[in-house]
Amino acid sequence: PRLPSSTRSGTRSRARMMKAIVVKEYKEWKSQNLEPVEVTKPTAGAGQVLIKTKAAALNPIDWMVMAGFLKDAGWAQPSPYVPGYDVAGVVEAVGEGVSDFKAGDEVFSVNWSLDVGQQMGRHDDNAGEQKKGPVAGTFAEYCVLPANKVSKKPSKVSFEEAAGLALVGTTGFQGLKTLGVAKGKKVLILGGASAVGHLSCQIAKSMGAYVATTASSRTMDYVKTCGADKIINYREEKWEESSDLKDIDAVFDTVGEKDGFERAKKIVKEGGSFVSISAQDVGFVPTAHKGFKYAAFYCLKNNVKDQDTLVGMVADGKLKVKVEKKFPFTKQGVTDAFTAQTSGKSMGKNVIVF
Repeated sequence: PRLPSSTRSGTRSRARMMKAIVVKEYKEWKSQNLEPVEVTKPTAGAGQVLIKTKAAALNPIDWMVMAGFLKDAGWAQPSPYVPGYDVAGVVEAVGEGVSDFKAGDEVFSVNWSLDVGQQMGRHDDNAGEQKKGPVAGTFAEYCVLPANKVSKKPSKVSFEEAAGLALVGTTGFQGLKTLGVAKGKKVLILGGASAVGHLSCQIAKSMGAYVATTASSRTMDYVKTCGADKIINYREEKWEESSDLKDIDAVFDTVGEKDGFERAKKIVKEGGSFVSISAQDVGFVPTAHKGFKYAAFYCLKNNVKDQDTLVGMVADGKLKVKVEKKFPFTKQGVTDAFTAQTSGKSMGKNVIVF
């Protein structure tokens, strides 16, 4: 039987709605309203895909942006906005001109500035002539992304793994390539228990490098699973005094180690490299430091080829993404996810599931 017209329109209008986290002002996450609220479902414009979200991972950058910490760095500050950068889900619809995807495809992405050859990225498109895509947006039941930022997800890889891989995997892979890590090179990765650090150790090993990393007694067993050749308990030993690391090729700081660059100068060989994704005391000019081929702060760029390579490694069992905990898309679930993310105790990814 036909529904009464009022019911039909109500059903239709509900079909145009979705739930999302909406940030209206930039302040500490604890004082934000993390209740998913009803908003209009986005539609896929030209060159875009609409994704039904299955999983969205948290990253430290979520609460940093939310608190307004990146305003002075020139990052876009849309208001209101839907937070979240990592997503895995199913294509619901494609916009005009999109031929690589169709409804039903399982996909994932990190919604970040597109890689067009710039030195580094940020959360909004920051280089080239391309149309600026939407900022963030993945803590929602649906999100729209430019198709050229999206990768297909192999069926062997779970939605949670793919969402947990995108930002941190891309960061680690690009950081290692920036450092020149390759077969026969020696690299020290500071922070083997961090999400970027744990993946970077595995990726560097797959590149054929000798890998050293740092851990505490609490995280030691977890860090052992990353396959590093040497693990230094940083509470018991100063890594810059390790004789094994003298004349090392590269240091990758994934945790913002105190005085990390100054200490790295003691062990990195002439013409070596240093990259930090957390501490900015090294600066932003890669060639500014005598004795270093490259030394600078780094921030990822969205690169579909990198996403494809990484998710292929996960599908082949060559890269393990540890999903520590899954949280429901409710006010309590999202609050608990942020509490876990900001505790500094996580070993693996915190992922919201839909």
